[in-house]
Amino acid sequence: MQLPGLVTVSSDDEATLEHLANMMGESFLEEMWFDTWLAALDDLGAGRERKLAIMQAYFLDELSVLSQYGAVYALEDLTAATGGYLASELGQAGQAHLETMRYERMESLLTEEERRLLDEREQAMYAISDFDWHRAWPREGDDYIYFSSWAVDKNARGTHALSRLLAPILAFADAKGLDCYLECYADRLQSMYEHFGFRVVRELHDDGFPVYERCMVRSAQR
Repeated sequence: MQLPGLVTVSSDDEATLEHLANMMGESFLEEMWFDTWLAALDDLGAGRERKLAIMQAYFLDELSVLSQYGAVYALEDLTAATGGYLASELGQAGQAHLETMRYERMESLLTEEERRLLDEREQAMYAISDFDWHRAWPREGDDYIYFSSWAVDKNARGTHALSRLLAPILAFADAKGLDCYLECYADRLQSMYEHFGFRVVRELHDDGFPVYERCMVRSAQR
């Protein structure tokens, strides 16, 4: 997607990818799925610094793959960024790459015990961790936009950075008649995304966890 006011981050731009991964890692420490997942390490005494390092490695792995398909966008000042793709640009090969990718940087960072605990927690959270639901969701046509993540620099909160990031993407979606998809796990985020036109179409619950997945769709606005 060619989007006015946004930078498409190249897979060769390692410094920018690392900067954005660090920003996302810090932001997603507050996100409830990741908070619940990382809580598996609490008995090992893992504190904020350790969890942050894991999160930053996780997002560097993810953004490094997405950037190979032109699917990492940021404001020019890098105060907000998203990993999001247009399905037709990602293609079947890109989708397969995302499905089979390994989080190599993160895995190399983890101890054997950390890896075991996180794997066990991820399996336990399976019922509230459907990140592929959007692929089969009914819609007009085959194309769509999916957001896997977005974040705003903590020092840029209150500057409408997220609105400036999303505005050209959502305008593109409206012009092309495309639906947009994402998930969230908190009332605050659901309310924020509803402000951008998303609505909850499905909820996934598990009695073992207080958080639940909200699958959200934004239909093209004509």
